[in-house]
This record gives sequence, C-alpha cells and structure tokens, in this order.
Amino acid sequence: MAASSSCRSVRDNVISAREKILSNTVLSRQHMTPEIALHLITPDCAIYHQPVGAGDIGAHTGFSADPFWGFFWPGGQALTRRVSRRVFILDTGHVFHGKSVLDVGCGCGASAIAALMVGARHVTANDIDPVALQATLLNAELNGITSNRLAVSDDNFISNGADSETTNTYEVVLIGDLFYDTEIAADLHPWIQRLARAGTEIFVGDPGRHGITDTGVLRNMKLRSPVQTTCKCLPGK
Repeated sequence: MAASSSCRSVRDNVISAREKILSNTVLSRQHMTPEIALHLITPDCAIYHQPVGAGDIGAHTGFSADPFWGFFWPGGQALTRRVSRRVFILDTGHVFHGKSVLDVGCGCGASAIAALMVGARHVTANDIDPVALQATLLNAELNGITSNRLAVSDDNFISNGADSETTNTYEVVLIGDLFYDTEIAADLHPWIQRLARAGTEIFVGDPGRHGITDTGVLRNMKLRSPVQTTCKCLPGK
C-alpha cells in the first residue's frame, strides 16, 4: 500500500510539473537553433516579468525553484549552434555519433536533444532541478526524441565527485552556462580536469561570465568555436 501511494505521489508531481511548464511557456524557435522547437519562457509569458533570483527561491514564480530551465541561455545556444550558418553539435555529428553523452545542468535540454539528433547512442540529461528534467522530456517529445535513447538524472555529479562512474559511462560531457560564479567554478574546474585526464571529451558553452574568465579555467581549455550573439534571456540580463 505504501509503495502504491508513493508511486501515485511521484506520478502526480510529474503531471503537476508538466502542467505548470506548459501553462507558463510558449512554443519557440526564436533562437540560434530553430531546428529544435522548445517550450520557453519569453516576454509573451507573464512569468517572464516576475522577479527572479532575488533570494526567495521560486517564491514569485509558482515553482519550487527559479525556472532557469525556461530560458535557452547564450552558452547553451553557442554549444548547440555557431553563427555564420554553422552549427557545433548539429554540424559536427561525428563527434557525437554513436557516443554516450552527459549534459550537465541541462536546463531546457536543447543540447541533449541536439546530440541525439546527430546520432548519439545515448544521452543523459542532468539537472538538480527536477522541473528542468520534465521540461527536457517535454522538449524531447516535441522533437520526436524517443525515451529509449534519453535518460534524465537529478544526481549532483559534480558535488558527488563521481569521476570514475562518469568516465566509465559517458564518452562526452556537455556543460552550458554553468560557470555563472566563482563558487561553482571552484567545483567544476577540478571535476572536468579529472574527466579530461581520463579521456572524456568535454565541451563548454559560456558567454564569458566571471566564473570562467576570472578563475584561470580558460588556461585549461581550447577555444573551438567563438560565437557572437545578442541573446537576451532575462530582462536586464
């Protein structure tokens, strides 16, 4: 009886999250990867104009945490597409074809979806916000991605330091827009260094936030695809 009640509670939470996502977003292709349709928060959505990140996590939005999954952030867009009519994931399919991929901090799931579109064998979309995982699944369904090639996980791979598990399971790791401050950079930098030494391919998309520019992280990276974008995801951001 307890197990049945627990399963019903999980199912109800998933349904509730999906309903909230759909009622607070619009279908959009107005981004650098119009091949991928996404449920996004745009200026047409009332929630777009609510305070975000003011310290009261999620209090003004109706979600348990601020809905950062609702925005296709510039680093994620750059990771998925390059300007000048060239794309990174979508045009360098050989990097991902037949590979197992981990998308860390997946948000709306666009990079995970792109990797699957170019033939990745299996992708795990990872985010510590469970609502982001439901948004990713909704966006995957929207783009015809089947669940047998896509998994979702809310494990904290970085804080757990699951290096051996990650390197044994994933050949490619994607990181978009996670270097947003020096604190997260202090955790991310050594983690990706250990993965790189173990042979994991790591691709980072970032618009130049201080978490990546002021911490020495760039010394251990090679610039693969410079991008210029006028992306404006949040008011005043």
